[in-house]
Amino acid sequence: MNSQTFTNRFAPIARIIVSLCVGIFLISTAHAQPAMSVPGSRYLLIFDTSSAMKKRVPSSQYVVERLFFSMMNGQLQPGDTIGVWAFDRKLRAGDFPLQHWLPQSAATIASNITNFVGLQRYSKSARFDVIMPDVNNLVRDSERLTVLIFCDGDGQIKGTPYDDAINTIFKQNRSALEIADEAFIVVLRSQFGQYVGYTINSSAVGVNFPEFPPLPAPPHPVVPPTNPPAETNPPPSSPAPPVVEAPPLVIIGTNVSTNLIPSTPPTAVLSNSPPAKAKSNPPPAVESVTAPTNVTVPPKIAESKTNAQAPPEENSGLSRNGALEIGAALLAAAVVVIAFALLRSRKTDRGSLISRSMKKK
Repeated sequence: MNSQTFTNRFAPIARIIVSLCVGIFLISTAHAQPAMSVPGSRYLLIFDTSSAMKKRVPSSQYVVERLFFSMMNGQLQPGDTIGVWAFDRKLRAGDFPLQHWLPQSAATIASNITNFVGLQRYSKSARFDVIMPDVNNLVRDSERLTVLIFCDGDGQIKGTPYDDAINTIFKQNRSALEIADEAFIVVLRSQFGQYVGYTINSSAVGVNFPEFPPLPAPPHPVVPPTNPPAETNPPPSSPAPPVVEAPPLVIIGTNVSTNLIPSTPPTAVLSNSPPAKAKSNPPPAVESVTAPTNVTVPPKIAESKTNAQAPPEENSGLSRNGALEIGAALLAAAVVVIAFALLRSRKTDRGSLISRSMKKK
């Protein structure tokens, strides 16, 4: 009777102690996981509807299907937005509704875009100056933006840091892609309002995306500097080490990947050479079509953004191991208390049985 009463009395206390141990463990686990804030991405597909692009519609549609079934090479995330524009001598920016990406909607989104491309009226010529002002406005208003321009390469792009390089590649490869019925695909990427990279591709090969630079580290609280006591005799400064001039660096040949068009049509190579305005010698891709390069232009942003380190994990103040040790100690204490109480109640019950038998005698 006494043991059962004791058990009923202390069972809720034991459950409370166990719940506290589990709660401490879960809280420590939650604090140990750092929160990573990744900005949302926007994707914009722009299609040239000039008469020269009409015979390149099938190759463009095929590229669109591959892009969405591969989730933009694994870079699309749920909630990313997808816009579609068309242009010739005018921009048609509101004909296709904005899409919100979900992996299960890949087939539907790809089908809607390919149908939109096939139903366009292809006539006259296209002008890049009708789209670039709006593209630049979108760059300034976006945290992360990827623009894909499907075009025939007839004309000049103006308004990006890469204009000269892009227009040079257009001029060198326009005829080859026209014979092969393939389209140029220009990829422009921006982050926090600034262009960070580009690539030029053909619909015969596929699309390569330039990498986004690392996200900048969160700002740390500014601690006001303390004024150190003035030194009457400052220590002498050590002399500067002697300057050692290194021999000039000479690079012969290249070791980069190429983005070739299949061998059936005339070979057309697309490269990502730096802008032609630079004073340095142009890369091999500009001089020769047979040995192009596919080099991503370095992002034109501040070094603090391109070379920023990933934010360190926050210290929650209570490590997971510490929480486990506290929970284990509380659980062990509860077990000892319950065992001691049960043992004491059993001894009490035995004494009562012996006294009762003596009274009966």
